[in-house]
Amino acid sequence: MSTVFAAAVRERAGLAWRALQAARDADDAHAVLVAEAEWEDAQRLAQAHGIAIEKGRPRAQGESWA
Repeated sequence: MSTVFAAAVRERAGLAWRALQAARDADDAHAVLVAEAEWEDAQRLAQAHGIAIEKGRPRAQGESWA
């Protein structure tokens, strides 16, 4: 597997994660559903190809990173 492919998968996962957090912060239920599906798909793709990605958990409503 190429490192370019692995980097693309990691980038996709990062974008999906950030989109999920933005949707949660905006309290947009539809965007959360779409972003959760993309995040789960990115995780499946990474796992299928043995690519390590940061596995976070979606923040709960109102939870901060601090």
